[in-house]
Amino acid sequence: MKRFLILVVFIIGAFVAFSEQLYIFNGFSILTGEVAFEKGRAVIEVPYGAQVQPETFSVFGVPESTTINFVPGDSVESLYERNLGRPVKFVYEDGRVERLEVVSPLPVFRNSYGEIIVNPKGYPVFSDEFSPNARFLLNSQDSFSGHSSFAYQVRNNSWTTRYSLSLKDFSLTGLMIVHLEMETNENVTLVSSNPGYGYATRDMAAKMVNESYSVSPTTSDAETRLYEISVPLKRGTNYIAFLSELFSGDKRLVFRASRGGSNFTGVEIDVYLNEVPIDLPSGVMEVWSESVYLGSAGIGNIAKGESVVLQSIARSIEVSGRKTTVTTLGDSKYRYYKNTYYVRNLSEETVTVEIEDYLGQNAEQFHLNCEDCDFDYIKETGMWTYTVSVDPGEVAEVEVEYRVRYSN
Repeated sequence: MKRFLILVVFIIGAFVAFSEQLYIFNGFSILTGEVAFEKGRAVIEVPYGAQVQPETFSVFGVPESTTINFVPGDSVESLYERNLGRPVKFVYEDGRVERLEVVSPLPVFRNSYGEIIVNPKGYPVFSDEFSPNARFLLNSQDSFSGHSSFAYQVRNNSWTTRYSLSLKDFSLTGLMIVHLEMETNENVTLVSSNPGYGYATRDMAAKMVNESYSVSPTTSDAETRLYEISVPLKRGTNYIAFLSELFSGDKRLVFRASRGGSNFTGVEIDVYLNEVPIDLPSGVMEVWSESVYLGSAGIGNIAKGESVVLQSIARSIEVSGRKTTVTTLGDSKYRYYKNTYYVRNLSEETVTVEIEDYLGQNAEQFHLNCEDCDFDYIKETGMWTYTVSVDPGEVAEVEVEYRVRYSN
């Protein structure tokens, strides 16, 4: 899958001539660019700090006989390994200087008396060249000269999006959070696909600003959005504010009776954003009521014009519900039930609550304790819903009788 993405990025990056482009996905990144061959040789230096996966390296526009070698960047251990069996100058903590033979990169040395010294206090002095950057060495037998395109995958870069939604006015702010563990002066593009989000976070403070602005993707298709970053990024964590807009939405109270018990429990809060005016990259959306944090949920890519539903984002404290069920009759074909739903409102204003319950796909003959009651029942899902209004300090009681066919 990721190998395929490299080929896709080549198509995207083909328009970036003689420069490198870093594409950061959710959890990995791909670096593309062009390299110049001179007399059949070319060197591609990997940025410092990049954890390269050499097996993902691809190059286009070179002769068939071209060989590719990956040379890891130098480290203290590699210096020791290159000098195994050789004498090096060692400076002790007390200032003494002695020539010691390198026996092992642990490090272990041997002095002129043949004595083994393990991890002595001080530091060695090496005369070798030191290059912390890894390199790809390309060699062509045809003395090829020209420019070729390349790409390879890097493991240790990632990005995500964090949103803050205020239920007071449905203002939404967004931050792109880019984690870079490598030095980069390249053009950076964030690639948003649709991962599976199954987590919630609770450590972001509400952050609203008066200015209204948003960033749209430079390229998009059915599954992917590309966001070109125009500000310089440093190694470490970068925060980029890209969204501050007012959205159309509403908050709904839902008593999902199949999840509750015989005691009163807070009804669930669902949040709806209606036909969003811009594309929203996948990420985590946190919901606030004034300065009170309600909860958070992960979203996938949301295209302009789509609606967002954040289900069960929190539970109400002042509005609660409970359910009782009684089997009233049973015969050879049917079983008859009576469900009673209680919705209690301890707030200071009238609330509207949607009662939702699973009655089964064979439920029928519904009778409610009210006239002209308007309810919904979807046979394919077995879900029954009814909306009730509850005044302050009151408890609404809804009874529904029905039967379920359990044999033909």
